[in-house]
Amino acid sequence: MSAAALNSVTRSALGALVDREERRTGSRTLAYEIVAQSVGSSSSWVRKFLAKSEEVKEPRITLFQNIRASYENLCNRVEQENRNDEQRLMLIKGDIDAVTEGFVAEANSQDQTG
Repeated sequence: MSAAALNSVTRSALGALVDREERRTGSRTLAYEIVAQSVGSSSSWVRKFLAKSEEVKEPRITLFQNIRASYENLCNRVEQENRNDEQRLMLIKGDIDAVTEGFVAEANSQDQTG
């Protein structure tokens, strides 16, 4: 993989981490700080790297690995949250289906007697 491609992928992953933290905290500035702390850089470096500033260097390999690990953790959390949501929604659907079956059974019973 070329250095340009590596930087692009790293920038995408880092951007996703910042976006997720911004949604969670409601503050872009705080998101930069949290992500920077989690990957071992400064919030200034994160901002400049995402802005493609020529002031910042390419991420060193340890920083790339930290960004990669943080992104993988984010993906794992999102996948688990989705599984939890799906399970919760299926339980609710089961409850709704049970109530609906009760209505249908009651309506059928009334039709037969009426």
